Amino acid sequence: MSPMVRRPPGIELALLGFLRAGPQHGYQIHQILSSHDGLGLVWHLKQSQLYALLTKLEKDGYITSVLQNQEPYPPRRVFTLTSSGSKAYLGWLTSPVALPRLVRQEFLAKLYFLRGENGSAELLITRQREICQRWLDDFKRQAAQCARGSYGWLTFQYRIGHIESIIAWLEICRQNFPESR
Repeated sequence: MSPMVRRPPGIELALLGFLRAGPQHGYQIHQILSSHDGLGLVWHLKQSQLYALLTKLEKDGYITSVLQNQEPYPPRRVFTLTSSGSKAYLGWLTSPVALPRLVRQEFLAKLYFLRGENGSAELLITRQREICQRWLDDFKRQAAQCARGSYGWLTFQYRIGHIESIIAWLEICRQNFPESR
Protein backbone atom coordinates (compact mmCIF):
# COMPACT_ATOMS: atom_id res chain seq x y z
CA MET A 1 0.00 0.00 0.00
CA SER A 2 1.47 3.36 -1.00
CA PRO A 3 1.42 6.31 1.38
CA MET A 4 -1.11 9.01 0.67
CA VAL A 5 0.42 12.02 -1.05
CA ARG A 6 -0.80 15.28 0.44
CA ARG A 7 -1.38 18.21 -1.83
CA PRO A 8 -2.10 21.63 -0.37
CA PRO A 9 -5.33 23.37 -1.32
CA GLY A 10 -5.05 25.59 -4.37
CA ILE A 11 -4.78 28.98 -2.74
CA GLU A 12 -1.75 27.81 -0.76
CA LEU A 13 -0.01 27.08 -4.04
CA ALA A 14 -0.29 30.78 -4.84
CA LEU A 15 2.44 31.40 -2.27
CA LEU A 16 4.82 29.56 -4.57
CA GLY A 17 4.31 32.33 -7.12
CA PHE A 18 6.11 34.76 -4.83
CA LEU A 19 9.16 32.47 -4.87
CA ARG A 20 9.21 31.91 -8.61
CA ALA A 21 11.39 34.97 -9.20
CA GLY A 22 13.84 33.89 -6.50
CA PRO A 23 14.33 33.21 -2.81
CA GLN A 24 12.50 35.42 -0.33
CA HIS A 25 11.98 35.52 3.38
CA GLY A 26 8.53 35.32 4.90
CA TYR A 27 8.31 38.98 5.83
CA GLN A 28 8.96 39.98 2.19
CA ILE A 29 6.18 37.66 1.04
CA HIS A 30 3.85 39.02 3.71
CA GLN A 31 4.55 42.62 2.65
CA ILE A 32 3.72 41.83 -0.99
CA LEU A 33 0.70 39.74 -0.03
CA SER A 34 -0.62 42.53 2.21
CA SER A 35 -0.38 45.16 -0.52
CA HIS A 36 -3.70 46.89 -1.12
CA ASP A 37 -3.00 47.20 -4.84
CA GLY A 38 -2.31 43.54 -5.44
CA LEU A 39 -3.23 40.16 -4.05
CA GLY A 40 -4.04 41.77 -0.70
CA LEU A 41 -7.32 42.86 -2.27
CA VAL A 42 -8.61 39.27 -2.17
CA TRP A 43 -6.44 37.28 0.25
CA HIS A 44 -5.70 38.33 3.82
CA LEU A 45 -3.24 36.34 5.88
CA LYS A 46 -1.78 37.12 9.27
CA GLN A 47 1.96 36.74 9.39
CA SER A 48 1.62 33.72 11.69
CA GLN A 49 -0.75 32.05 9.19
CA LEU A 50 1.71 32.72 6.36
CA TYR A 51 4.56 31.09 8.26
CA ALA A 52 2.36 28.08 9.07
CA LEU A 53 1.53 27.69 5.36
CA LEU A 54 5.19 28.07 4.37
CA THR A 55 6.11 25.38 6.90
CA LYS A 56 3.45 23.09 5.41
CA LEU A 57 4.67 23.77 1.86
CA GLU A 58 8.21 22.96 2.99
CA LYS A 59 7.06 19.74 4.66
CA ASP A 60 5.30 18.79 1.40
CA GLY A 61 8.52 19.37 -0.57
CA TYR A 62 7.38 22.41 -2.56
CA ILE A 63 9.90 24.78 -0.97
CA THR A 64 13.12 24.61 1.02
CA SER A 65 14.49 27.07 3.53
CA VAL A 66 17.78 28.11 5.06
CA LEU A 67 18.59 30.40 7.94
CA GLN A 68 20.37 33.55 6.79
CA ASN A 69 22.51 35.46 9.27
CA GLN A 70 22.03 39.20 9.39
CA GLU A 71 24.18 40.47 12.27
CA PRO A 72 23.38 42.18 14.60
CA TYR A 73 19.78 41.05 14.01
CA PRO A 74 18.43 37.54 14.51
CA PRO A 75 18.78 35.22 11.52
CA ARG A 76 15.88 35.01 9.11
CA ARG A 77 14.53 32.04 7.18
CA VAL A 78 14.80 32.37 3.40
CA PHE A 79 12.53 30.20 1.26
CA THR A 80 13.31 28.81 -2.19
CA LEU A 81 11.03 27.07 -4.68
CA THR A 82 11.88 23.42 -5.45
CA SER A 83 11.45 21.79 -8.85
CA SER A 84 8.37 19.90 -7.58
CA GLY A 85 7.07 23.19 -6.20
CA SER A 86 7.57 24.86 -9.56
CA LYS A 87 5.75 22.04 -11.33
CA ALA A 88 2.84 22.12 -8.85
CA TYR A 89 2.65 25.92 -9.10
CA LEU A 90 2.53 25.96 -12.91
CA GLY A 91 -0.14 23.24 -12.90
CA TRP A 92 -2.20 25.25 -10.41
CA LEU A 93 -1.66 28.51 -12.27
CA THR A 94 -2.94 27.25 -15.61
CA SER A 95 -5.91 25.21 -14.35
CA PRO A 96 -9.38 26.71 -13.98
CA VAL A 97 -10.96 26.56 -10.54
CA ALA A 98 -13.29 23.66 -9.88
CA LEU A 99 -15.99 25.35 -7.80
CA PRO A 100 -17.85 28.66 -8.13
CA ARG A 101 -16.89 29.71 -4.58
CA LEU A 102 -13.19 29.51 -5.54
CA VAL A 103 -13.48 32.17 -8.25
CA ARG A 104 -13.42 35.08 -5.81
CA GLN A 105 -10.11 34.20 -4.25
CA GLU A 106 -8.25 31.50 -6.14
CA PHE A 107 -9.05 32.56 -9.70
CA LEU A 108 -8.21 36.18 -8.86
CA ALA A 109 -4.88 34.98 -7.41
CA LYS A 110 -4.16 33.20 -10.68
CA LEU A 111 -4.86 36.38 -12.63
CA TYR A 112 -2.51 38.26 -10.31
CA PHE A 113 0.37 35.94 -11.14
CA LEU A 114 -0.50 35.61 -14.83
CA ARG A 115 0.22 39.28 -15.47
CA GLY A 116 3.74 38.36 -16.52
CA GLU A 117 2.89 35.21 -18.48
CA ASN A 118 2.18 35.94 -22.16
CA GLY A 119 -0.94 34.26 -23.51
CA SER A 120 -1.60 32.19 -20.42
CA ALA A 121 -4.28 34.46 -18.94
CA GLU A 122 -6.44 34.44 -22.06
CA LEU A 123 -6.27 30.64 -22.19
CA LEU A 124 -7.14 30.33 -18.49
CA ILE A 125 -10.03 32.80 -18.86
CA THR A 126 -11.37 30.79 -21.82
CA ARG A 127 -11.12 27.51 -19.91
CA GLN A 128 -12.77 29.03 -16.84
CA ARG A 129 -15.59 30.41 -18.96
CA GLU A 130 -16.22 26.93 -20.41
CA ILE A 131 -16.43 25.45 -16.91
CA CYS A 132 -18.75 28.25 -15.80
CA GLN A 133 -21.01 27.54 -18.77
CA ARG A 134 -21.23 23.89 -17.66
CA TRP A 135 -22.12 25.01 -14.13
CA LEU A 136 -24.76 27.34 -15.54
CA ASP A 137 -26.29 24.64 -17.75
CA ASP A 138 -26.34 22.22 -14.80
CA PHE A 139 -28.00 24.73 -12.47
CA LYS A 140 -30.61 25.60 -15.10
CA ARG A 141 -31.39 21.92 -15.59
CA GLN A 142 -31.76 21.41 -11.84
CA ALA A 143 -33.89 24.56 -11.47
CA ALA A 144 -36.24 23.27 -14.17
CA GLN A 145 -36.92 20.22 -11.99
CA CYS A 146 -38.06 22.38 -9.06
CA ALA A 147 -41.48 23.91 -8.60
CA ARG A 148 -41.39 27.60 -9.50
CA GLY A 149 -41.15 29.69 -6.34
CA SER A 150 -40.01 26.76 -4.17
CA TYR A 151 -36.94 27.09 -1.96
CA GLY A 152 -34.98 24.83 -4.32
CA TRP A 153 -35.99 26.88 -7.37
CA LEU A 154 -35.04 30.14 -5.61
CA THR A 155 -31.70 28.68 -4.58
CA PHE A 156 -30.94 27.66 -8.16
CA GLN A 157 -31.98 31.13 -9.39
CA TYR A 158 -29.38 32.59 -7.03
CA ARG A 159 -26.73 30.17 -8.32
CA ILE A 160 -27.69 30.89 -11.93
CA GLY A 161 -27.38 34.64 -11.36
CA HIS A 162 -24.04 34.16 -9.63
CA ILE A 163 -22.60 32.12 -12.50
CA GLU A 164 -24.01 34.51 -15.11
CA SER A 165 -22.26 37.38 -13.33
CA ILE A 166 -18.98 35.42 -13.25
CA ILE A 167 -19.29 34.73 -17.00
CA ALA A 168 -19.92 38.44 -17.67
CA TRP A 169 -16.92 39.36 -15.50
CA LEU A 170 -14.71 36.81 -17.30
CA GLU A 171 -15.59 38.55 -20.57
CA ILE A 172 -14.49 41.86 -19.03
CA CYS A 173 -11.24 40.16 -17.99
CA ARG A 174 -10.70 38.77 -21.48
CA GLN A 175 -11.21 42.20 -23.07
CA ASN A 176 -9.15 44.16 -20.55
CA PHE A 177 -6.35 41.94 -19.30
CA PRO A 178 -3.00 43.68 -19.98
CA GLU A 179 -1.74 41.01 -22.38
CA SER A 180 -4.97 41.20 -24.41
CA ARG A 181 -4.50 44.85 -25.31
